[in-house]
Amino acid sequence: MIVSMKTQQISREEQESMVNKTLLSNMLEHLGIPLSQYFRMTSDCDRLRHIIKCNRCSKLGECVHMLMGDNIDPGTFCPNCTELKQLM
Repeated sequence: MIVSMKTQQISREEQESMVNKTLLSNMLEHLGIPLSQYFRMTSDCDRLRHIIKCNRCSKLGECVHMLMGDNIDPGTFCPNCTELKQLM
């Protein structure tokens, strides 16, 4: 999904829906970051970048296994992990 911030404003509700449609929401929960905190501490551009990185990630299998309980460090595969951990 490509979104031009110059021509279109995306509401918080739409952004929240976009986050919830990806594993990003599960990763936030796994890291203990409430969605309200995530939205408060990130910009629209940050959130869209995270969504795009998650949608394009080639390591979704590893993410699913980690979220299902496998002992895998998300820092070894998640393109958003370093940035998300700064919100903790």
